[in-house]
Amino acid sequence: MTARGIRMVVVAATLSMVGAVVTALPAQARNQPNKTGLPLYAHSIMGTQYDAFQDPSDGHWYTSYTAVVSSDSLEAVEAWYRHALPKATETPYVVGGKHGIVLNNGKDRVRVYQMGRNPGAVIELYQYVRG
Repeated sequence: MTARGIRMVVVAATLSMVGAVVTALPAQARNQPNKTGLPLYAHSIMGTQYDAFQDPSDGHWYTSYTAVVSSDSLEAVEAWYRHALPKATETPYVVGGKHGIVLNNGKDRVRVYQMGRNPGAVIELYQYVRG
């Protein structure tokens, strides 16, 4: 299975757990450390850091971090990222049952989207490593 396929399985599994009871730990304590250097939404939960991979669409290498937000709406998370990355260019993100935005900040990118009718949002941070 490709790195992208593994990430999609993790995101799907994470979304299925969003409705489960969450322990009393602060949200950041439940996340693996975000090593991308890109801002992470404060109310994110169940974050996972991934090693560098080559994106077949552009041939560049990225490290990535994926997290879920269950307590806030997609619109709130999108607005937060627009404010956190004011110089980023924004494009819509609509793939299959996913809808949201992609913010390109130099060679880094942030994808924030909702899967189908699931509440909350998925955050994918991609830090450019090399070309």
